[in-house]
Amino acid sequence: MEKLPVGIQTFSEIREDGYKYIDKTKYLHKIATKGKPYFLSRPRRFGKSLLISTLKELFEGNKKLFEGLYIYDKWDWEDKYPVIHLDLAGGTYDTVNELEDNVNDKIYRIARSFQIEIHSKTLSEKFTDLITEVYNKFKKKVVVLIDEYDKPIISNLQNKNLEEIQSKLGSFYEVLKTNDCYTKFVFITGVSQFAHVSIFSKLNIMDDLTLVDEFNSICGYTQEELEDNFQPCIQKLADKFQMTYLETLERIKIYYNGYSWNGKESVYNPYSTLLSFKHSKFSKSWFNTGTPRVLVNYPMNKYNIKAIVEPSIISDDEIENITTNYIKDEVLLFQTGYLTVDKIETNEVGNLYHLRIPNYEVKTALFKNLVIQHSKIPISDVLEYANKLLKYTIDGNCEKIKETLGDYLSPIPNELRGNNERYYHVLVFMLLYNAKIHVHSEVHSYKGNADIIIEENDYVIIIEFKQSNEKSIEYMINEALEQIEKQEYGRQYKNKKIIKGAIVFKDSEIGCKLIKEDIP
Repeated sequence: MEKLPVGIQTFSEIREDGYKYIDKTKYLHKIATKGKPYFLSRPRRFGKSLLISTLKELFEGNKKLFEGLYIYDKWDWEDKYPVIHLDLAGGTYDTVNELEDNVNDKIYRIARSFQIEIHSKTLSEKFTDLITEVYNKFKKKVVVLIDEYDKPIISNLQNKNLEEIQSKLGSFYEVLKTNDCYTKFVFITGVSQFAHVSIFSKLNIMDDLTLVDEFNSICGYTQEELEDNFQPCIQKLADKFQMTYLETLERIKIYYNGYSWNGKESVYNPYSTLLSFKHSKFSKSWFNTGTPRVLVNYPMNKYNIKAIVEPSIISDDEIENITTNYIKDEVLLFQTGYLTVDKIETNEVGNLYHLRIPNYEVKTALFKNLVIQHSKIPISDVLEYANKLLKYTIDGNCEKIKETLGDYLSPIPNELRGNNERYYHVLVFMLLYNAKIHVHSEVHSYKGNADIIIEENDYVIIIEFKQSNEKSIEYMINEALEQIEKQEYGRQYKNKKIIKGAIVFKDSEIGCKLIKEDIP
């Protein structure tokens, strides 16, 4: 079995040391032979750095590394170019001085590797020196590869120095436009595309590949790539969990697949998939390793839960023209990997992108973080709260249900709850879901959709939520129970003890009523 390159982002190391490599060079051949400059946005831990590293080795003409790959017999290996590889992922950028010091260090390090000298004083002119001096030394146009271009921006979205940092970066990236005659190829990656700042205002000729149909799978694993390259790993998981090969494939898909940028084809998160294969378990480690600081510090304390609990639709204008002054919650969640494109609807104005949570791993991470952030319940106590709700429901103890829900919901700011039962429904569902209780949301029946259905031993618990500031508690309870009856939500559950429940909300008041039905 080949070694798995978990966390390895250097193409030469993967190829020289015998790690598994999924061949993406057909995409690189398309872009490397057709113009410049390019930009690609993908979430963290999705293979952008490996893509940059592969491009570096390609333009430097390291033919041996590409033996057996798609591009091997399609590239002119004698035509080599000097490559400036600038990676902004590492370091701190909390002030303009830190930004300048960090980028200066990187520029001087690259200059030393080429054995050239930098004489200018300003950051942008030092970048110009680097490009022109490398060009003059080798008498060849220069390839410029920039990884995580937006790290200094997304690290400072709530920082008072943000405007100054943006201005400094804007002047820095503008060098690529003013020195276009010295560059052969330019490729830039990041998480976000910020309009009116840095490369997208100063370097206004970028070819953005992010949502281009044919480059949907440039990062991540397709279903075909997964099955063709990881058969031994899949079988190992199957043997460990005593499942069939096809059952294991389906579980891997549920956990790690689902990412799409064209609404048609989906790919697997490469890091999560490799980690699962390496440790032979269905781990959920993406949130701890793949979430940029901006998502932890910025929206989780601020955004409306509507962005993830209801179907989200955003326009191409909202994706392409975001600014650091206003980032729509759905767009930020999309760019950071919490939402993905389900389908694209085209009309006379442009494209509308329908978004959804990609998979089980992301859903678990998102719900867990929301529970922790908004309810202030330590994750160690989530199980206790959820089990209490389950026990009190089976016992028919509405007073205890109201008390427990009150404790859970009270720390959540009113502005995050919304004026709709959907928000309460989702908040309760997230609590039960995180505690691994067998709970289903929006369960389809031939007459309608039940809010929540819990299956616990011999019991099936059907809960309908209502919220209103005008209707009385009693009216909403009767309305919810009547809906369960009319829509026949319990009809499909034969030989089960059914509990029908109404949980309703009016201002800060909670109402509850439960009806038990024995097996007929």
